[in-house]
Amino acid sequence: MSTCLTSLLALILAATAHSASLADLTRRYARDDQHLAAALRYERNTNGVHEQVWVLETGGVVKVAVETHDATADTLDEFSLDDAGDVYFAFRKVSTHQADGSTRVTEARSYFAEFQTIQMTRRTADFPVGVAADLSAKTPSVKSDLAKLTDAERSSDAANQKSVATIQALRLPKYLVHDPAKDAPAEWQRIKLVSNSLSPDGRYALAWAPAKKDFAWANYKAEESGDDYWVEPGKEAVVNFIADLKAHTIAGKTPGVHFGVLQNYNHYECVMAWSPDSRTFIELNTEKWNYAACCIGCLNDGKLAAVLDLGAPAEARAKEFLKTSKHRGYRIHAKEMLTALAAPVINTDGSGSIKVMLQVPKSDADDAYATVRLRFRLTADKSRVEMTAAELLKEE
Repeated sequence: MSTCLTSLLALILAATAHSASLADLTRRYARDDQHLAAALRYERNTNGVHEQVWVLETGGVVKVAVETHDATADTLDEFSLDDAGDVYFAFRKVSTHQADGSTRVTEARSYFAEFQTIQMTRRTADFPVGVAADLSAKTPSVKSDLAKLTDAERSSDAANQKSVATIQALRLPKYLVHDPAKDAPAEWQRIKLVSNSLSPDGRYALAWAPAKKDFAWANYKAEESGDDYWVEPGKEAVVNFIADLKAHTIAGKTPGVHFGVLQNYNHYECVMAWSPDSRTFIELNTEKWNYAACCIGCLNDGKLAAVLDLGAPAEARAKEFLKTSKHRGYRIHAKEMLTALAAPVINTDGSGSIKVMLQVPKSDADDAYATVRLRFRLTADKSRVEMTAAELLKEE
């Protein structure tokens, strides 16, 4: 097979492998676009260049825009960023001023997965003098042949470099033009939001604070990062909250034990799973070999209406299942096994699932582990969690 044909086949296979993720990215773009109005916005105008950066209150950069104007053309670049800070969508609009006074407008939209273009579309139209140079929704677009793109066109490197440079230059207090928490009540200053914990509708997020009444956030600031505040796990008590970003108030306390602004601290992680309607959540706090806390909570118009322990009943049901199914590894190693939880899912109707992993840390024995997927549901009155099904998962 020729090198050219091999490369083409690789591109086709890559596009096919990422076909499902394209739908995910378009849904994410629609969701992120709805969050812009409630985000912090940094803005700067210098020498014909208009730059903007949108940052969620939970800390993640959502969007970067750079608009330039000169005698020959007006150019707009917009970049949408994922949780890791990488560009997953890039939009470019170039309005070129023609010699006869007309304007040619070209738009390009690129979606990226694994730092490679998985779809690029372009559309172009000419507008005579006196006609607004705006492409309508009816203007047809053409998909680019990915096999004909250069390596630079397929890569998201240039988009990432430009977005990073803009963020570094703009994300300074002097360029902040919109802060949604500017007039927030005093209680809002006593909490710090946790990254990657935002609800789908952008209204709620997880927050934390030291449990003691009097403290200064300056004493919890990480030396290596101006945005990170944390306390060494186990050093002192902390409290977790659900924060209402719409009203900038506290919806209620959870039994969670997360202790910092970041989602991950070495072996410690905080996982927030939200129902699609943003009314139910699961907070899971994990350690290296086990879980520290796991709860399920229900919200009602800015208030935490109910919060239930999910970890203990899930662990008990998994152990009961392994015992009754006569799992050989559990029968032999049960007293040595630690319990970890992972992959929580909660649906709008109150049903959900979670993985329970029992293992003997650092054991070389082939049977010193077992993973059970549990399915559960909240009762109608939100007073109990009922386990509805259990299945043993094969280890990869």
